[in-house]
Amino acid sequence: MLNQTFSERDAVQNNSIDCLEIIMHLKEGIAVLREGCFEYANPAFMSITGCRWDMLVGRALPELFPAGERDAILRSHDAVCATGLASTPHEFWIETDRGELRIEMTMTLLRSGEPAPVLVTVVDVTPKRRRIDEIRKLNDRLQSILHSMHDVVVSLSAEDATVLSINPAAELLYGIPMRNLTTASESDLIALAHPEDQGKVGDFYRSITAREFDELEYRIVRSDGTVRWVRDEGYVVFCASRGMQRIDHMIRDITEEKQAILDLYRSEKRYKDFFHKTKDMAFTVSPEGVFLDINDAGIKLLGLPGRKAALRSNVYDFVELPVALDEMLRELNERGHVSNRSVTLKPTSEVPIEVDITARAKKNESGAVLYYEGIASNITQAMENQRNRVLRNTAAGMCHYLNSHLMHISSALDGMEEELSEMDERFIISARPEDKDEIWGSGRDALSGYIRDVNLGYRKISKITRAFNSAFLTYREESYLDKTILDIFGACHPEGSD
Repeated sequence: MLNQTFSERDAVQNNSIDCLEIIMHLKEGIAVLREGCFEYANPAFMSITGCRWDMLVGRALPELFPAGERDAILRSHDAVCATGLASTPHEFWIETDRGELRIEMTMTLLRSGEPAPVLVTVVDVTPKRRRIDEIRKLNDRLQSILHSMHDVVVSLSAEDATVLSINPAAELLYGIPMRNLTTASESDLIALAHPEDQGKVGDFYRSITAREFDELEYRIVRSDGTVRWVRDEGYVVFCASRGMQRIDHMIRDITEEKQAILDLYRSEKRYKDFFHKTKDMAFTVSPEGVFLDINDAGIKLLGLPGRKAALRSNVYDFVELPVALDEMLRELNERGHVSNRSVTLKPTSEVPIEVDITARAKKNESGAVLYYEGIASNITQAMENQRNRVLRNTAAGMCHYLNSHLMHISSALDGMEEELSEMDERFIISARPEDKDEIWGSGRDALSGYIRDVNLGYRKISKITRAFNSAFLTYREESYLDKTILDIFGACHPEGSD
């Protein structure tokens, strides 16, 4: 019996040694308090707190930690001693030789003595805390981004389709307070769609789980009754350990985008209607001059057989003076547009026509020319009429001046005829030689005056005709002008004269 007692005691003692070895190698700090003072601490406890054993033994628990935490630690110790229940984990920062550490402390009452000792456990949770802080910072940044977004971001539970989170943009889009949206469900969101779109929106929401990603454009009705267009992108978010976790939707207001597309469509339709219905030549050409597009009026103007032939042609093939086109293209490249530029074209009929061109250069973001587009109006007849008006006005003015001087010449000729007739009569009735000499002398003086008037008129008419001829030298290539000028000169001569 005595031997057995000693054997049991040895076994307990051996087990105690084994437990102590384990405690000595634990990474968690473990200390034993009796009456609030340290009685034992393992190496991990001293390593974490940065205290040596000779500074720790007999010291009161709160004195080891920051002043701001001492009251809370003491209250927790007293509560453990009074209730016998373990304390809840308590985290706080301490200063050590290794820098600032975040530790987690728990206390448990041991019932192996009187007074009962308290077991204190400390764990270095600095890495975990820093990871949590980083996650919180990241979460704060993400929340800030979500809150500043104009798009609505809503997360729905994959289990019961309730709203897990929704950002403030939803309040602006739907016109509904956030307190109502945060407690909403998938069916509530579907109900916000336009009545005519609710069916397809419901199918869209219910099919996301199977599709994993999909998008839909539909209308919503705000609380004030206005209708808005939205683009809803839904996708399933998976968690590797738990499978499907939630369904996210990003909802964007595309009302202005829809309106812009509609306006663009209407603008393009008006442009196409104008392009194909205008009687002027509407065209688009590449920087090299190749026709990219041309309307029926332009095909007819150039005398081409059809659209295919036109799109194989180059505008340089129809320009009488390529230099004039080069100059216009340089201005287009520099200024971006030209207005009312006159160019002579040679259609396939070889009959030159004059056109008035207004065009602009379409460029990309880097400033490179993509193409030129414009309108060319046939002004051949208008220019012909203008030249004829110029000729008529010029001829009328010249005839006025010619008639003035011709009247002087005509008056002088009439005077000479009268003077000669009078001299003949006087010669016949005069018998004396001296009377005839006097008649001849006075008649010669009168005739000399008339001759001076004729010479003056002649010189003025010659001056006018020389000026007229010089002004129209540049138009000698126009045959109709030569004939017109000759007709004018013919009309200015008295009948029967050369």
